[in-house]
Amino acid sequence: MFLLTAACLFFLILGLTYLGMRGTGVSEDGGLIKNPFDETFGKIQESEKNLMMSTLYKLHDRLAQLAGDHECGSSSQRTLSVQEAVAYLKDLGPEYEDIFNTSLQWILENGKDVGIRCVGYSPEEELKNITDVQFLQSTRPQMSFWCRFRRAFITVTHRLLLLCLGVVMVCVVLRYMKYRWTKEEEESRQMYDMVVKIIDVLRSHNEACQENKDLQPYMPIPHVRDSLIQPHDRKKMKKVWDRAVDFLAANESRVRTETRRIGGADFLVWRWIQPSASCDKILVIPSKVWQGQAFHLDRRNSPPNSLTPCLKIRNMFDPVMEIGDQWHLAIQEAILEKCSDNDGIVHIAVDKNSREGCVYVKCLSPEYAGKAFKALHGSWFDGKLVTVKYLRLDRYHHRFPQALTCNTPLKPSNKHMNSMSHLRLRTGLANSQGGS
Repeated sequence: MFLLTAACLFFLILGLTYLGMRGTGVSEDGGLIKNPFDETFGKIQESEKNLMMSTLYKLHDRLAQLAGDHECGSSSQRTLSVQEAVAYLKDLGPEYEDIFNTSLQWILENGKDVGIRCVGYSPEEELKNITDVQFLQSTRPQMSFWCRFRRAFITVTHRLLLLCLGVVMVCVVLRYMKYRWTKEEEESRQMYDMVVKIIDVLRSHNEACQENKDLQPYMPIPHVRDSLIQPHDRKKMKKVWDRAVDFLAANESRVRTETRRIGGADFLVWRWIQPSASCDKILVIPSKVWQGQAFHLDRRNSPPNSLTPCLKIRNMFDPVMEIGDQWHLAIQEAILEKCSDNDGIVHIAVDKNSREGCVYVKCLSPEYAGKAFKALHGSWFDGKLVTVKYLRLDRYHHRFPQALTCNTPLKPSNKHMNSMSHLRLRTGLANSQGGS
């Protein structure tokens, strides 16, 4: 494949080089058009015509060779001064020297490109008399085949390199724009996640203040940041945090920003403005409760039979948001309440350091594990979508050796079913609306 690509590239450069050679308009014999003077010799007397033609051809060949050597890099001289041209013609024969001025006058009056250009002291100077001519140069350099091939090859290669460089620059710009868009989307997602976490912290603090009147009804903004972002992530998350603060100030009416003096220093604080009780029951989703099913289970998303009695449950909690030392007990209680009709759960382990919010459950048999799978998988809990997968028994016992001897079914600690309160409230509201 590499050889084929190299061969195609070689022939492409070769073809472009050939076109470049043709595009120069230079013929192999130096570019002298056959009899370029024949059309304009009508005004010259017949006796002088042959001698002038011979003079111009010889002068043309000398200038073409000199210009070709200059273009190929073998000579630094591209033009002949009038004195050098006269000396050259004098060496060829005295008759050529005598006709030189007549030839120059004819070139100036002719106005056509015959391969010889008359130049004054300045290249842009308009010449009206032969006394103004200082230099002669060829407009059709005579170059060898290899010289023309090399020049055309270098030209084509240079243009291909420029084209490749342009393509590379376009690709780099597109990749950079894609990177910026992806980074912007990721920062926006992180910002919205941070806003949700801030609201949960303020709401939980407000609920704690209602139970403990000694707590202040506000929280310093730096303290909220420090509780949500680990020290080693604060510099990296600074932009996300600033965007979340600005978003709350502009779009969240339940959060009020105030200035308080704490410990002798002024702090910006957040205060949670509690909505009315009726609005809170209907619109605000309570935390740590089951909130319904996201999708119905079928053969596509639920295995028909379980071959293991162990489960791994994800998205039950966020370790950063949990407060206190016994919060994992509320997670265990919520699972038992959701599976209250299942008498086969014998062990529950909450991985308190898991960023995925993992909880591990062992049942008496695969049949009980299948019932727990159907009860938990695809449910909403605390605003998170819970997913469940089966786990091999040997791996479960390797991680939790104490589960080897567990064979007593676990039950909820009370009959209030607090984690199911939102489902009961929603069902009650639906029934009351249907009755009305």
